Amino acid sequence: MVKPFMDSASDEVKGMVVAVVSSLVTAVLFAYFFRLPIPMGGLIGPFGELSIYDINPLKVLFMVFVAWVFYNILGGLIIVVLCGAMTGKMIGNRYSVSNNKNKMIILWSSIAGAIPVFLLSILDYIIGPW
Repeated sequence: MVKPFMDSASDEVKGMVVAVVSSLVTAVLFAYFFRLPIPMGGLIGPFGELSIYDINPLKVLFMVFVAWVFYNILGGLIIVVLCGAMTGKMIGNRYSVSNNKNKMIILWSSIAGAIPVFLLSILDYIIGPW
């Protein structure tokens, strides 16, 4: 009786960790291929105000990391962790007897971590310029 609870809890933790890490990876990808808002800096990326071609790649990574930490402190971490935990629990329950349960948790938790980054990148289209 204790083992299914521990499996479910570990699925939630897997989902949380994967969602948080994938949100950082997605933020870097969005900075290089779409756009990402940098606090007190503007939008970085090919479709933003700051061009990635004019900035040192290490500085771009540092700016994205600072933005990721800033938005996580403002409450984004709660959203990403909750989305990852719910995804890990739901996918873990759905694929509980499958051999590829961990792969499915990684896949769907990565998607759950990427959705808030996408919404952040298009937030000015949703609420207007900020």
